[in-house]
Amino acid sequence: MEGELQRAPSKHWSSRASRKNRYARRPIHVTSWSALGAQGLSGTSLAHKELTLIEQRVRQSESQFKVHLTWDISFWVAVLFTLGSAVWVVNGFVLFLPLVNIGSDDFPASAWSAFVGGTLFELGSYLMYVEALNTGHEQLFGPAVRALLAHANGSVSEPSSPDPDSASAEKGLTGSGDSGRLRFSFRWFGLGSWRELGFLACFIQMWAATIFWISTITGLPNVIAGFPDDPPTAVTDVFFWTPQVVGGSGFIISSLLLMIEVQNKWWLPNMRSLGWHIGFWNLVGAVGFTLCGALGYASLSSSGANYQSVLSTFWGSWAFLIGSVVQLWETLWREEAPKEAGNPDARDG
Repeated sequence: MEGELQRAPSKHWSSRASRKNRYARRPIHVTSWSALGAQGLSGTSLAHKELTLIEQRVRQSESQFKVHLTWDISFWVAVLFTLGSAVWVVNGFVLFLPLVNIGSDDFPASAWSAFVGGTLFELGSYLMYVEALNTGHEQLFGPAVRALLAHANGSVSEPSSPDPDSASAEKGLTGSGDSGRLRFSFRWFGLGSWRELGFLACFIQMWAATIFWISTITGLPNVIAGFPDDPPTAVTDVFFWTPQVVGGSGFIISSLLLMIEVQNKWWLPNMRSLGWHIGFWNLVGAVGFTLCGALGYASLSSSGANYQSVLSTFWGSWAFLIGSVVQLWETLWREEAPKEAGNPDARDG
């Protein structure tokens, strides 16, 4: 028997879930084994039969697991932030352990780990911005990357209404030819709608990460003369500590906007939303990184300020890691559709 399960309209539509491609975009067709029978598959090869059965299992309505993660931009955003947070945690250990008399100072290790962590955050923030810039066209990310690598202009076609039964429907692609297609150029740069909290948060996040990244470059060995033991105060304050304070403040604003985005009321926390918890832990991490820079101004003259500055990096890194792991989990699964009245078993995949 062959049936079609149509996604029930949700009264709790989320712009974040839409941006993260967590909603099933098309109806899902489920064909049982009894309907296939010997006649249905008699004219196909063994390989085609196996692929047909695999596709049916992957796309069955009970499965909320997202497929084609390789070309899922939301997945790579989460991966980059998770790796970056893990590197920052290592950086926190390298800086903090000598303060509690465990191990010795290793400035090159701390400087280079901060640069790697900052670079991963920069890449993740940029892809986060690209994700928000192309909301509704996430399926074009893979073709755009391939076109970019092939030195093309990144302009790809979006199908107007692909056959949902085709093997390419999940990817948002159809067969060859341009008939029935709409032209959409996947954007790597540009401006979205300032009225969308999601885009505004991602835009601020990208610029905050870029400003913060400056401090990881100026903190490398020999970039600032005498750093970290006896550097010029003015140069260090302007080019090392200030980018951390400004960038961290941008992280705070971005995290708050992402939390408000998934709340029904701006003042009421939405504890049932994964997106809210991601924003919360990123907010904690952002506060830690901002305090690191703010306390750093006095780190050379006060051992207490230096201790608290390093400690803020340590716990801030762990908060970012928690938020990133939750975000990675979020990208693996689709939203479950509300159950339809009179049909308690209806779900979307």
